[in-house]
Amino acid sequence: MTYLRQPWVYARSAEFRWSHLFSRWYVADMIIKKELELSDWEAYYQASEQRRQSPLLSRALSFISANEGSRQAVDLGCGAGMETRQLLAAGWDVLAIDRETGAIARTSALSQGVSGGRLTSLACDFEQLTQLPASRLIHAGLALPFCRPEYFETLWRLVTAALEPGGVFVGHLFGERHGWAALAHMTFQTEAQARLLCSNLELHLFREFEQPSATLQGDMAWHRFDIIASKP
Repeated sequence: MTYLRQPWVYARSAEFRWSHLFSRWYVADMIIKKELELSDWEAYYQASEQRRQSPLLSRALSFISANEGSRQAVDLGCGAGMETRQLLAAGWDVLAIDRETGAIARTSALSQGVSGGRLTSLACDFEQLTQLPASRLIHAGLALPFCRPEYFETLWRLVTAALEPGGVFVGHLFGERHGWAALAHMTFQTEAQARLLCSNLELHLFREFEQPSATLQGDMAWHRFDIIASKP
């Protein structure tokens, strides 16, 4: 397991350097999304398509044996579909879920012509989910914090229940010192709470990321946990 509170401890790793750059892009991406008040999704999706594929997801895939289990994956909060496309190209069948119909349409369009796996999509809020398919991989980008706090435990139970033995969860949680922590409709965890969520999983990566990020209103604290964990 890798646990890093301070990014510079891992600074010599090429994977971390790119992950750090990717994180900075993600920070800017989510801030833009927030400051636009989610009013211009098309512009947001177009901007999303300019980034490279997720290094965290790429790393998570290395923990999965290609010869064991199913090739079913779930992409929670698929957004512009970059990670869904990445998974399809790697031969995974993907259920892409997002509350925005525009995200589903964009993901479907981006995935056209990709040989490999099969795409299924679902437009709904996390709070509407009652089950997820048995899966070898569940990816949750920066999506889980946007689940309402009163439903988060239910959603997390769905995620862990859907993982097959040996299946991998990869995603992010927001920390309690995040600049949006006062927003009542979002979910934030302390380090202890984030670790407790993974107590029945085998941790491969638990990395804390915290730095100020520039916004139109000034600097904002960005506090996040990066997680890769598998089900025993």
